[in-house]
Amino acid sequence: MKASTLRKADRIAKNRAPKRRMRFFWWELNETREQLDARIRASIASGKTSPNDRIVTFTWTRPEDGADD
Repeated sequence: MKASTLRKADRIAKNRAPKRRMRFFWWELNETREQLDARIRASIASGKTSPNDRIVTFTWTRPEDGADD
């Protein structure tokens, strides 16, 4: 096959391939890593998240009252 034909076939295959997305998960208050992993696995099992997606986890706690004074 010609090189140009191979490049065109590669470009078509790349355009049809599923795109990776970023999925964001927040840690719930008093949640363990195992519980967070279970929520991520459930999201993948339900089809909302692809196993190829990038998973980003965030944690945040509220500042104590008057802590920013």
